[in-house]
Amino acid sequence: MKPFNPLFVGLLFLTSLFSFGCNDDDNNDDEQPAPVDVPCHTTSADEEEVAVPNGEFEAAQSAAPVEVDGCSKDAVWAAQDWYSLNYRWMGAEHDSADYYGRFKLAWDADYLYLLVEVTDDSLSPTLANGLSNYWKGDYVEVFLDEDQSGGNHQYNHQAFAYHVSTEGHAIDQSTQQEPIFFDSHVTVMRTREGNRYLWEMAIKVYDDQFDEDSADNMPVALTAQKTIGFSLAYGDNDGNNSRENFMGSRETHGANNDAGYINSDVFGSVVLIE
Repeated sequence: MKPFNPLFVGLLFLTSLFSFGCNDDDNNDDEQPAPVDVPCHTTSADEEEVAVPNGEFEAAQSAAPVEVDGCSKDAVWAAQDWYSLNYRWMGAEHDSADYYGRFKLAWDADYLYLLVEVTDDSLSPTLANGLSNYWKGDYVEVFLDEDQSGGNHQYNHQAFAYHVSTEGHAIDQSTQQEPIFFDSHVTVMRTREGNRYLWEMAIKVYDDQFDEDSADNMPVALTAQKTIGFSLAYGDNDGNNSRENFMGSRETHGANNDAGYINSDVFGSVVLIE
């Protein structure tokens, strides 16, 4: 029998503490592990980003599946420009140390990929009872309308508004008018380097026939030149009881810039290019 090695046990503990992911729709536990706190970013803070007021974006096809590890090492990311995530939809003026965001888009037949980089001086987890308070902590919100047909989607699946929490859950409203996890739709990993956070996601795209009570739902196979209704937002909470700022990818987003969780007419778009 080998002698007891406290260093090895300590390393095992740290590994379990800082691993992070989300893949279980039935997981209702809000006590998720913390993100990885390692300097694995390969992006440059000096790279410029493009602001797109009308929210009409392009996503480049990835030659290989993206490894969702929160480290942006895949070749497709190096070839893409950053898009700005800094339109102030709600909240007071703030400086770039408090919040600054940008993102990239890519795709293959199975997934829409997102790389979101956020500088945030105070990353706040979802408040207690996180499923009910899903929009009150820091989170990335991904608005998707598979065929860009628009319309009301508040309590149906004409479109989706995935609230991706710091705990790794993807949350939206159900047809029963209550928030539920859609974790099997979104694979996410997040890493940290100082006050800079990198969220990397692979998102399965479902059409309006999605049935949350069925085990037979199939995501849509993505193809070149397809246009998807799309917007992106970030809810910023600096340690209070609700978000202070709501920042978006396009200049406006409906009434009070807060209509996206109800009406997909206000979404921008993303075209899948080769």
